[in-house]
Amino acid sequence: MAAATAAASTAEESDPTTVISVGAEPTIALPKPRLSPESTVALPVSRESSPTSDSTVALPIPALQPTSDSTVALPSVPAPRSAPTVAPPPAEPTIALPTAPAAPTVVPPTSKPVARRRLLWAIPAAAGAALIGGTVAALAGRGEPEAAKTPNLVVSEPAPSQSPTPAPTTPKPTTPVIKVPVHTLKDFRKLVPGDPFPTDAIALTIDDGPHPVWTPQILRLLEKHHVPALFCMIGNQVLGHEPTARDVAADGHLIANHTWSHPLKLAKLPPHVMLKEIHRAQDKIYSTTGVAPNLFRSPGGAWSNGLAESVSKSGVIPMDWTTDPRDWARPGVAHITKRLLAAKPGQILLCHDGGGDRSQTLASLKTVIPALQAKGLKFVALM
Repeated sequence: MAAATAAASTAEESDPTTVISVGAEPTIALPKPRLSPESTVALPVSRESSPTSDSTVALPIPALQPTSDSTVALPSVPAPRSAPTVAPPPAEPTIALPTAPAAPTVVPPTSKPVARRRLLWAIPAAAGAALIGGTVAALAGRGEPEAAKTPNLVVSEPAPSQSPTPAPTTPKPTTPVIKVPVHTLKDFRKLVPGDPFPTDAIALTIDDGPHPVWTPQILRLLEKHHVPALFCMIGNQVLGHEPTARDVAADGHLIANHTWSHPLKLAKLPPHVMLKEIHRAQDKIYSTTGVAPNLFRSPGGAWSNGLAESVSKSGVIPMDWTTDPRDWARPGVAHITKRLLAAKPGQILLCHDGGGDRSQTLASLKTVIPALQAKGLKFVALM
């Protein structure tokens, strides 16, 4: 045994290519490398590991180039492909308008691809352009297809320069023909069907407006005390004060026709001139407020059988009043207040909001309205 070991040792020293390992992991003997600057060192090849659950995948050893500086050759990289054209992803479809054909994808005629950010900017731009000009293209002057010429919106309103044509502004003619105007609530109910007025009812009428100063103040006073009123409007006063006239209607008050120009001798005018005054005011009130008056009051209470008959044949009811405090003459707040406080149930009161300074009327109504309500009288609408 000792002789064998010695022989092996002698053989190992004489043959440098033979290596015997006694351990559990023998290695493969490689020729001893030559000592030269161009030689490469070969690493020992590990023995194959037994297949286990943690086995690793062996990658191929790249081939060595026969150069002085050997490099590792990596797997070849595919040649760069030409950049594809960017199309909108599925989650960002092209916007299609109801009346326009589907918008095609716009590809600029350049070699550079469209960036995703620019494409996203183009989508809302295309939608806006389609709605305004009826075209789907996002950029102008680049050969985009024309959109359908059918408009997206159909406007049914009249052009701004056109005034709406009033519908028939008068109700059906009253029957029978009226020769004497209405003076009291009892007279009114005989001509206009409806529930009987309460026994403690009175009505407030206000003439010659609308006025941009006094009408709004009277409206606030009426709103404060929950009082309905009948505003008898002059056509040429509505002209230029349309917002004030609309405020009267918006507050729920009734409107009567008080002629176009307030001629005090209306009863003596030819019939065709009378009707022109009435119809012109009727159309202006209706086109401004949307209210077609069915009541007419003659300026200054000037009536004649012919005037009352002509008015009623036109389809509006001629009406007058019961109590006139002559506030239009500005006799003083005390005088106006005294006359109005003398009102009795069933009467129609007369006041004015136009035709001049109506500060006395306003001051008087601030006292009269709550005082009459405290006496148990109830203001009603003429309807």
